[in-house]
Amino acid sequence: MNRNPVFEKEIKRNTRSIRISWIVFGCNLLLGAIALICFFGESSVRGYMTPLSYTMPMRCYMMMAYLLFFLLLLTVPVIAGASVSLEREKRTLDLLLTTHLNPWKIIIGKLEASLSIIFVIAFSAMPALALITVFGGVGLTDLLTLVLLLLVSGIFIGSIGIFCSVAFKRTTIATLMTYLIVMLFVVGTIAAVAMDYYLQTLRGQGVINPDVGAAVYLFLLNPFLTFFGMLSHQLGSGREMMLLCSLFGNYEGDWLVQNLVPVSVAAQLLLAALFLVAAGKKLNPLKK
Repeated sequence: MNRNPVFEKEIKRNTRSIRISWIVFGCNLLLGAIALICFFGESSVRGYMTPLSYTMPMRCYMMMAYLLFFLLLLTVPVIAGASVSLEREKRTLDLLLTTHLNPWKIIIGKLEASLSIIFVIAFSAMPALALITVFGGVGLTDLLTLVLLLLVSGIFIGSIGIFCSVAFKRTTIATLMTYLIVMLFVVGTIAAVAMDYYLQTLRGQGVINPDVGAAVYLFLLNPFLTFFGMLSHQLGSGREMMLLCSLFGNYEGDWLVQNLVPVSVAAQLLLAALFLVAAGKKLNPLKK
């Protein structure tokens, strides 16, 4: 099996980078602090072996999972947003394009390098997350599902970062645009649905339950809501996303809303592929 040379070069550079080591160390330090506070702080107040104490591991797992997701939102745009533009600023991109590598291999290699950081952070956090399995309620399958969804979110956000890194020449601008587009998907989709609901309320005075219709499908493009839906299946009843969508209309029999997590994963992977294709075409000096 032939390895991607761009990926190998990026891996070597990342392993020598003290910044990556500090990111992994800081992530695990935060996760360990959350685990210690939850385990010893709450148990000391309520006591061990009480009915309420069994809710503590679930809350601990939820806090650590959300922390990992928000670390992903903070780190991936920085890494992916600088992947190609940094090569351009160092004047090494033209040399890279003159090699036998086609633009697609360069793009995929940069994406793999960005995902490798997520992979290292996620699996280095497994020991802290595995503390929850001692108390039950969360199993190894749930932990692997968590890591898998983090990788899917990383692919989605990383593809946005690589596209911006190709489209904009300066690393600072590419990184800022990556954050902006990611925030449009995370915050903008919720704001758009909420604004549509508000406008529906203004138009239909006296209507008890306005319906935003197909606008709620914007939630399929929101990686945070996908992550929230996955955690609700693991820790809750699994109907939390349905209850959220029901605030904007009647979607009780809607297949897309009922299967929002798997459908949103497929939609985000498809959108990621489109971003990567666009980046590859723009990077191609022959424009073919």
